[in-house]
Amino acid sequence: MMRTDDHNNPTAMTTAVALLGGLILGTDFEIGEPFDVAGFEFHTARLIGNPLNLTIKVIDKIGFITKGGSPRWEYIRFPHFVWLSFEQSTKVDVIGWMYEHEGGSLMRALFPNYGKQ
Repeated sequence: MMRTDDHNNPTAMTTAVALLGGLILGTDFEIGEPFDVAGFEFHTARLIGNPLNLTIKVIDKIGFITKGGSPRWEYIRFPHFVWLSFEQSTKVDVIGWMYEHEGGSLMRALFPNYGKQ
């Protein structure tokens, strides 16, 4: 199973991103399974509740680019003001695109435009 589906987390965000984005450990997410990147261990946030609302809350707060200028997700990067200008349905579409990119499949029903070109 993919990290997205196993953690109710369509973007496979880490616990560090969840915390930075204002989610509360034990209320909004739990510490999920560890994974390794370049010798560093990270944990996927296991989201509790509505994964779309929680993901939008995080991205609304911190955007796609770190303070250092690096993308939070290697495959998507655009200015925070652009994200904030989107309607809710567009934000859902973007998260659906990210979910597809992350290899998720079990939460497809959350994304009405999933897989559309």
